[in-house]
Amino acid sequence: MNVLIMGSASATGSRERDNTYLLLQHELGDWLIDTGGNPLGKLKQASIPLDRIQGVILTHFHIDHIYGLPSLLWGMWLGQRKKPLIICCPHDHRDQLQAILDAYGTEKWPVGFEIQVRPYDCAEETLLLRQGDLSVTSFTSLHSGSTAGMKIRQQDKILIYSCDTAPNPWIRDQEQVDVLIHEATEARGTMSIHTSLENIFQYYPLERIGQVIAIHLTDDEPYEEVIEQYKESGTFNVTLAQDMMRVDL
Repeated sequence: MNVLIMGSASATGSRERDNTYLLLQHELGDWLIDTGGNPLGKLKQASIPLDRIQGVILTHFHIDHIYGLPSLLWGMWLGQRKKPLIICCPHDHRDQLQAILDAYGTEKWPVGFEIQVRPYDCAEETLLLRQGDLSVTSFTSLHSGSTAGMKIRQQDKILIYSCDTAPNPWIRDQEQVDVLIHEATEARGTMSIHTSLENIFQYYPLERIGQVIAIHLTDDEPYEEVIEQYKESGTFNVTLAQDMMRVDL
């Protein structure tokens, strides 16, 4: 199993990055976590057929995380998809999701495949997916509105995706984290509903985390300066996400 970083930018956009979203690649089928950016184009770049996509896990309903969904569905329709598509959605946004589908007229195309909406509660740890040796469990992120991060386990390896969040004690207190993909909307400072790269270095026990990848990045922030600063103290396991970066677990 690996994670393909489809987009790595913060909500303000970027000259070179798409907004943040991920693709879980597994031998039994692939799953998108959010749908920012250009999902059809990025999937083509990665030579991934649309029928490989089993479903979409939506972490929250801020525009930068969901605006690619109509394009994805349209591309699947044009590709004559027939098998169902699962969409895991925060339960208090189920009506909003349905309104989006209705606004784009998916029933009038007609979409041609079943869209199975599976609501979940962002306030609770919820098993969203079990597929062979892969499992995905949601946990609460410290953001505005209902927002969930994802704990991804394959056999004895664990990858955690923070989603948009302030520094999160749930993540800090995990006994095992092999890979942490954590948002870093700014390089330095403190924000109420986001995390800076400096916060990551200061808040989390990086000595017991195998690899840290900072994502949700903002153009022209001095991220490299922060990384170099902390390298001097012996912390070498933090890198910056790039679009189409592949992360093995």
